[in-house]
Amino acid sequence: MQKIILENNSIILQINPEGGSYSEFRLKNLPVNPINWETTDLEQPPFKGHFLCFDRWGPPTGAEKANGFRHHGEVNSQKWQVVQKPQKTNNITKCVMSCRLPMGGLKLTRTVELPEGEPVFFVSEEIKNLNQYGRMFNIVQHVTLAPPFLDTNTLFDNNTEKGFEDKEDGSLNQEEPVLKWTEVRHNDKKINLRKFQDEWPRVSTFVFPRNEKYGWVTAANPGQNLLLGYIWKTEDYPWINFWRHMEGGIPVAFGMEFGTTGLHEPFPVVAKKAKIFDRNIFEFIDAGEVIRKSFTAFLTKIPFNYRGVEKIELTESAIILSEKDKKSSNIIIQINFNR
Repeated sequence: MQKIILENNSIILQINPEGGSYSEFRLKNLPVNPINWETTDLEQPPFKGHFLCFDRWGPPTGAEKANGFRHHGEVNSQKWQVVQKPQKTNNITKCVMSCRLPMGGLKLTRTVELPEGEPVFFVSEEIKNLNQYGRMFNIVQHVTLAPPFLDTNTLFDNNTEKGFEDKEDGSLNQEEPVLKWTEVRHNDKKINLRKFQDEWPRVSTFVFPRNEKYGWVTAANPGQNLLLGYIWKTEDYPWINFWRHMEGGIPVAFGMEFGTTGLHEPFPVVAKKAKIFDRNIFEFIDAGEVIRKSFTAFLTKIPFNYRGVEKIELTESAIILSEKDKKSSNIIIQINFNR
């Protein structure tokens, strides 16, 4: 199927109807695509770039796998329908697409909008339960970075509260010991989570403070003069997960995965655990119910000596990035539609 391309005078965004992933998001005047990763594992669905984990995050049970369920759900193996091709109205380019999960019985309708003139895109997604019964589910936005944007000097920042190593062993006490962004200890070694210079932890999970309206995550590569960021309501996505993959000590892939869960396990383990840090690790959707979630993604150029992001403010007209250790140095991205 032909790829969907949305663009304004600042950015190009490419979406694949086969699986629904975003495979290209770049500035027009800087040809670096941060999300150019693609899986080489032929036993997995065709994961690439920023893909969706839905109706689950993680593996199926043995019985589910025997019935055809895949890692991270069915969504990446489905052909998405284009409900509305990219169309520009009132300085906003808009596209609508949808996907049905034949076994899961859920439908997701996605609306993507690009305001003219700014390096941002906004996504709203509507989840509908087509089943005659209610069920648990999870949804995670799996943003996957790759070289050349990804290297050992890429800086990762966020506004999380605390987290843990996702041990992926089926146990029910994985949140011990508690980790704090940014510096942790492992095997008597200090590890700075802001940089991808160590293989450990393969998967780590962090939760956002209850009093924060918005969660955010950024990846900045000063050597590439580029920063990628995402911001969303924490009531939509209270968790973020980080996946690290190295080969021969060289970073190959890094996942910034914000979503409704922080436990990378099959549903029986997730259901039995239910909460971590007194926060839900799955959602329930009733028969016929509709749940809506959204996020905003953005790119901006940065100088070669950029130190990373201290905080992000979202106003009615702008995304404001404050740089670490330089209180007077802000990056302001104007947005001409209120989110």
